Amino acid sequence: MDSFIDALLSQKTDKIPDEYDWFAPLLGDWDCDYFDELNGQKRYVKGEWIFRRVLEGAGIQDIFIFPSRATKETSPQPDGEYGSSLRMFNHFENCYDVVYTCDHCMKRLRFTKEKDKLVGKVLDEENSYWIFSDITENSFVWRNVMIPEDGTQILDCEIHGKRVK
Repeated sequence: MDSFIDALLSQKTDKIPDEYDWFAPLLGDWDCDYFDELNGQKRYVKGEWIFRRVLEGAGIQDIFIFPSRATKETSPQPDGEYGSSLRMFNHFENCYDVVYTCDHCMKRLRFTKEKDKLVGKVLDEENSYWIFSDITENSFVWRNVMIPEDGTQILDCEIHGKRVK
């Protein structure tokens, strides 16, 4: 096997305590349905999201592929993304520090757990959050939302993931 892949991918270790292993249910491969509006038109895009443990079990990394590799030729998107997030557990604050990057942006987030939701505050954007919810063994929902001080949620986009068997 490739030495880079051998060094990057890992199994669970004690570097993330079990009670803070919040992203473990997302490990694996997911088929995803992406919904938003582009130029005033509702849009649906088929995508992929792949999560793995990395760096001796200290983090969880993903690959975010929209449109999916299978549909990118038949359904190209002008703003499609092929990106990756690296989630590292912060032992000092019991949260995750995250960086997401693709070919046109880089974002830093801090994820905390609020009841059954994983809530990521986009650090350089006022009131911007990425939220994982409704996480089960075979599905999840992800939302990119604005939450102003009044607590209302303004949805930018939403993704529904279904585990690949």
